[in-house]
Amino acid sequence: MKNRGITAIFTIILLAFYITIILFTFFAVLHIDKVNNFATALVFEIIGFVLLAFFILVNIFGSKVKVGYLASLIGTTVFYTVILDVINLGLVRTMPHNLFFLVNLIVLFIYCLISVPIYIMGIK
Repeated sequence: MKNRGITAIFTIILLAFYITIILFTFFAVLHIDKVNNFATALVFEIIGFVLLAFFILVNIFGSKVKVGYLASLIGTTVFYTVILDVINLGLVRTMPHNLFFLVNLIVLFIYCLISVPIYIMGIK
């Protein structure tokens, strides 16, 4: 029980650090608040943050997911987050708004097609 609390605190600190890095890059480096795709990029990054936090923290506090499924679920989520960061950090200025939104939706849809069945099959 003691390790669960330490793991949760460590995970929350790392997630907060990751969120801080991404938001600093958005606002201080890219000045994304002056770009047309600002709201779309921010919404999809928040979705990515929530999904990453959920799938990591749900196994600490909530329903247990079998280890094999959890590893592939977290791996898939990390891969989705990396793709999302590449899209949002690299293409936010150059892509037209509708195409940017569509690309983000397609990536999220593919991620859900992969991760939801893994999560459902992995619940104990």
